[in-house]
Amino acid sequence: MPFPYKTVLITGATGGIGRALAERMIADDIFVIAVGRRSDRLDDLVSKHGSDKVVAEPFDVSDLEALPAWVE
Repeated sequence: MPFPYKTVLITGATGGIGRALAERMIADDIFVIAVGRRSDRLDDLVSKHGSDKVVAEPFDVSDLEALPAWVE
């Protein structure tokens, strides 16, 4: 069964499972909004794949007070 979405938001995209998932989605032609704390690793992801396939959003999702403003 093919993946039904054309765009995904992935938190933790700077390492581990999040990074692997982002790489896989990009390889499957799914646009990725990559969220993570490490701007340098997010920039690396965009440089590697291009801004037409991935956009970087530096943010720490554990910062609950900042979350509402970031979402808007």
